Amino acid sequence: MRVSIKRFINGRVFFDEFEVEEKNETILELLDRIRDYKDRSLTYRSFCRSSICGTCAIKANDKTVLACKTKVKDIIQNNELVIEPVDRSKVIKDLVVDHSFIEENLKKVKSWFVDEIDSEKENLQTPKEVKKFDLQTDCILCGACFFECEALDYDKNFAGPFAFTKVFRFVFDSRDKEDTQKRIETAKENLLYNCINCQKCTLVCPKDISSAMDIKMLQNSDKNPPFNDSFSNFF
Repeated sequence: MRVSIKRFINGRVFFDEFEVEEKNETILELLDRIRDYKDRSLTYRSFCRSSICGTCAIKANDKTVLACKTKVKDIIQNNELVIEPVDRSKVIKDLVVDHSFIEENLKKVKSWFVDEIDSEKENLQTPKEVKKFDLQTDCILCGACFFECEALDYDKNFAGPFAFTKVFRFVFDSRDKEDTQKRIETAKENLLYNCINCQKCTLVCPKDISSAMDIKMLQNSDKNPPFNDSFSNFF
């Protein structure tokens, strides 16, 4: 099996090729094997190895995936695997990219819980209330949706699918005491309506979250949409 890895080292950009035996393993295990036995300088991120930390997002055969979750056999083509850093990112070295934008964009959309603490009672929810936002709490902030998002090609200030999924999580949480429209207005300031509905965020999410649908739900909950009804329904 031929593995081509795009390298970024001290301003040099090139593809490094390795011939390795194909095994029943994840891409992360393959990278570990190449680093341990072929090239100790190969640099990439991995922490939990369990699809929880979200740090190992890479592009494999032109698709954004989590290296620790994706099996080589499921993505290899013609006995070849091309591994690159994710798109729409600032490369630090090899497959390691800057993730600082994730925290910055979460701050922009004010993605935190607002509560009125009452020490004398529990803040209870029914199973029906939890179900409204339960899937969105699975977001691990891996950035896969962001790296595939075509809306960013038109405006870099678009907060990104993951950010709006976090907004959704609080808008539909009955315990959150922030005004819903206020949250949506903040999302609009960060270009909520710039989503072009390409659905790539849905296709690559390792947790099967549809950020495109979350964005649409937020738009539908907006009391002051920027378009008239007929134009808005077109999207």
